[in-house]
Amino acid sequence: EVATAYTIFPNGGELRPLRALSRIVNGGSDVPVVSPPVKRITRRDATFLVTNMMRSVLIEGTGATSRNYGFTLDAAGKTGTTNDLRDAWFVGFTPELLTAVWVGFDDNQPLGLSGAIAALPIWTRFMMGALAGRPSTSFAAPAGITFVDIDRDTGKIAQPACPRVFAEAFLIGTEPAEICTLHKF
Repeated sequence: EVATAYTIFPNGGELRPLRALSRIVNGGSDVPVVSPPVKRITRRDATFLVTNMMRSVLIEGTGATSRNYGFTLDAAGKTGTTNDLRDAWFVGFTPELLTAVWVGFDDNQPLGLSGAIAALPIWTRFMMGALAGRPSTSFAAPAGITFVDIDRDTGKIAQPACPRVFAEAFLIGTEPAEICTLHKF
């Protein structure tokens, strides 16, 4: 029996079957690998918003240490740690490659480490090797997305005097309307 998984590529939201299995041999005979038709399962703009949120994990969140290890490509991801520190994982992706790393014991004994400590360094080393020499490709925003400069302290539209500003993605029509009044000239 052959299972087919699908991925949604953040750049343009293109849907393509994963190509992990290219050949199956059973009893010395090749078994055909069947790829069902591609089917869109989510909106491109919604996919981009989630991807953009997950980019912040690698920029300023629990995955930011990947930058200290030398990983510089545009990427998104999520760390994870189960109760009692039994399992640690990191799932991260660039527009070209998705990789998941799990670290734990087969007998379910506590590992004692978080996903950021145990799995992220492995993911980082693997991605650096797998993507070595490739240019950094950014996640392309699809139609229907707009970026607004936001003040980090208030969550409102930033003014020139705001000291801590970041560009946040919104669906057109859902961006904030209030302007920061905390920071004045």
